[in-house]
Amino acid sequence: MPISFRLPAMAAATSLVAALLALPAVAQQSGPRVLVPQAPAAPTTPAAPTPPGVSQPAGEPQPATRPASVALPPKVAEEAERLGRAWLARIQPKAPEVKPDLAQAYAAQDRFLAAAMPSRPAQLGWKLTLTARTTQEMFGARAPVVGRIFAGQILENGADVPRDVGARPTVEVDLAVTVKDAGIMQATNPLEVAAHLATVSAYIDVPDLLLASGEPLNAETLAMINAGMRTGVVGKAVPVQPTPEFVAAMAEMQVKVLDGHGGLIVESRSSAIMGQPLNALVWLIGHLKARGESLKPGDLITLGAISRPLPLKEGQVVRAVYTGLPGGPLEAQLSVK
Repeated sequence: MPISFRLPAMAAATSLVAALLALPAVAQQSGPRVLVPQAPAAPTTPAAPTPPGVSQPAGEPQPATRPASVALPPKVAEEAERLGRAWLARIQPKAPEVKPDLAQAYAAQDRFLAAAMPSRPAQLGWKLTLTARTTQEMFGARAPVVGRIFAGQILENGADVPRDVGARPTVEVDLAVTVKDAGIMQATNPLEVAAHLATVSAYIDVPDLLLASGEPLNAETLAMINAGMRTGVVGKAVPVQPTPEFVAAMAEMQVKVLDGHGGLIVESRSSAIMGQPLNALVWLIGHLKARGESLKPGDLITLGAISRPLPLKEGQVVRAVYTGLPGGPLEAQLSVK
């Protein structure tokens, strides 16, 4: 039976450093200590109407088909296992020879993970990708893509990440939240979601696109390869305040990506994530309900890229600074070795 991970009780208000997990690391991946953000939970207030500027986007995509209703073609299963073995060996494979639909790709995700992680660690949470309209268009997607995060994949702030951590790794500035209680599964808008979150954190994602350069990579393949989850660095966390002002500020953060000398690499805004980062969680709740799954207290969810992907270069330092959020600024940093 998998180990069940939950965050311990919230620490004092000044403690924004998370407890280090004593869980086994992902096979073939050693490195810095694992970190999951903690901060004292803000008091819960009754749900209120969604404030202006934080409503769900129009044309909200429907969640994928429930896995139990999907028949997985043998060839799709074989391709998922082939890609999983490549992930484990950190080699760049060719694209799948068959093109599954999205429901089949999600059903094949478990076959990919079985090959990629023969001794699968405990699940820590969920990774969202393709949460920006521009990236959805690039990958031919109509909705975000979801993967799972496991023990050993989330590293402490300032961690050293090996250049060869994956087959085809990149760097993206992201955002992460932790779940406070199971009531989040009843939330239908960003303000209701905020009432069931514990923290929001700076997060630098190091996804693995896996496929050899030039090979076609679409939303279905991304779903099959666990949304490209490889590793990431979680930074400063602050408590989520379930107020209209805090929720509005979530969509208005300015995010700067800096190099090791403080030079600006790229600048963006948190609204790059579905217009409002918490809209990504509203979508995820519906997606998981349709699949018979749920969010749990202590789950870590990464909400999608705010910045464009950056190449992972040896000797590189990437620092992300988020301003505009009460209790901030948020910061995260990693170095590439």
